[in-house]
Amino acid sequence: MAGNTADGADTSPVSRQLAFVEAEVHSQLRIRTRRRDTDRRRAFGLQISTVSLSAVITVLLGVQVGQPARQWLSDVALGLGAAITVLAAWQAFFSHRALWLQRSDTVHRLAALERRLAFHRAGLAGAEPEPAQVAEFLAAYEEIVQADHDSWTRVRSVSDPQVALPPGPVPPQGRELLTDHQDATG
Repeated sequence: MAGNTADGADTSPVSRQLAFVEAEVHSQLRIRTRRRDTDRRRAFGLQISTVSLSAVITVLLGVQVGQPARQWLSDVALGLGAAITVLAAWQAFFSHRALWLQRSDTVHRLAALERRLAFHRAGLAGAEPEPAQVAEFLAAYEEIVQADHDSWTRVRSVSDPQVALPPGPVPPQGRELLTDHQDATG
């Protein structure tokens, strides 16, 4: 059994694979938590802004004042109504509330996987991890990331039907793309 060092030079391939999965889960958890929190703030801000502006419009239109001020208040209310329309369109297009909820689920699942990884690591007590267990952790991680992507695509396709892509094979990249293009052209 290979010894463990701080830089990982003497660790086994399976130990390095487990460390890789742990680092990926930790990194994605941090990124997706930040995205979730941003979407939550934006959803809250948009909702509070539209409700507040609507209340201000109601007050402006209800205030009993003389003619020169009445026209000015009416013009301000009209401008605020236009701002509400823009904010509502922003919310409909970007769907911050739906993304916040979707990302909350992803963060929850990644945090649970991170706990399972930490629990597994603690149980090793210096022993080598089992390759099958490391493969299960990687598969669980990949399933969470794929489910997050699929959910994001569904949210975006509801907001903008032109975004919806039909399910199918992953398009070729890099050298495969050149080979496919060369085959098609001659």
